Amino acid sequence: MPLQLYEAVRWGNASEDPLTGGANGWDTCLLVRAGSVEAAARLADRELAALPAGDLEPWTHVVYLLGEDAGTDTDARVLRGPYVQPAYRHGWRHWAREGRDGAWVEQPAG
Repeated sequence: MPLQLYEAVRWGNASEDPLTGGANGWDTCLLVRAGSVEAAARLADRELAALPAGDLEPWTHVVYLLGEDAGTDTDARVLRGPYVQPAYRHGWRHWAREGRDGAWVEQPAG
């Protein structure tokens, strides 16, 4: 089964910057190679749990499918991150969940 590239996103970041930090600030993102949305979120959740949380929830809120991984490495893992930026969907398929143990539900396009 080919691995996919996903961007896993936690809303907000732990920075105290008044413009870009906090729960309503830029998002905490990770680029993940995995075989499914659930697997990508599990890998990202492990990384997010190790970060300072403050008033943030320490788990992935949304996962964007970026495309198929064309590399020859077959290990599912976090490739980049965590990094902080506004999370934009750019029309990609994406899934969200209501809570840490919630089911991943594909969201409508648009």
